Amino acid sequence: MNIKKNDTVKVITGVDKNKTGTVIKVYPKTKSVIVSGVNIKNRREKPSPTNQTGGIVNKEMPIAVSNVMLVDSKTGETTRIRRQREPGKPSVRVSVKSGAVLD
Repeated sequence: MNIKKNDTVKVITGVDKNKTGTVIKVYPKTKSVIVSGVNIKNRREKPSPTNQTGGIVNKEMPIAVSNVMLVDSKTGETTRIRRQREPGKPSVRVSVKSGAVLD
């Protein structure tokens, strides 16, 4: 997966279209990510020793990676990502639009 934790992404489809946020967590097996401020759902929590009151809590839920696009830090626009490999070095992520190295 080309999206990593702490990347800035923009939602391209769905209810939260055009919202931007940073990636909090990545789930490679399900190909989904949790983005701050996006796909917020109400969840009920029972009272526990750490949370005495319980109640309704707003929580960010996972969103499919295909529904988000990386925002290029150089230009501020959404971009696709490609991998560039050099012999003897690990591959790096490169912005398709600007050619900037992201790693």
